[in-house]
Amino acid sequence: MIRISRMADYALLVVFKMCGREELITLDNLCELTALPLPTLRKLMRALTHSKLVESVRGPHGGYKLSSQPDQISIAEVIEAIDGPIALTECVKLDGGDCEIVDTCGLKGNWNIVNRLISNALHNVKLDAMGKAPMDVKRLKSALITISE
Repeated sequence: MIRISRMADYALLVVFKMCGREELITLDNLCELTALPLPTLRKLMRALTHSKLVESVRGPHGGYKLSSQPDQISIAEVIEAIDGPIALTECVKLDGGDCEIVDTCGLKGNWNIVNRLISNALHNVKLDAMGKAPMDVKRLKSALITISE
């Protein structure tokens, strides 16, 4: 089964809830909007801030905001901020991974192609598209068609 991590899924929810807000949003507000526990939100916001997807403002009137517009942030960027680079198998990891049979397997080349297609698809889907009604799939389809050509 191919799945993103629970934390990456939560991160997507958090940044989606931040979309369209000009004002700063506090952790308490995010707790209310997402129903996520405060320790989980702190961990997510630390990673999202470190990856420069979210800006943090300290102080009594501080909070968080997206660093870019929702149409400029891909869901892949959010996933990678939490989980690291997208890699379906060990052999497609940039560092070679921990696969003990990579030299004799023969599947690495094809896994690289599949991994690249999925990664490109996720990079082509922006946060603003995720907020559209599920039946509005034209933009999602065009992202998939773009990578398959």
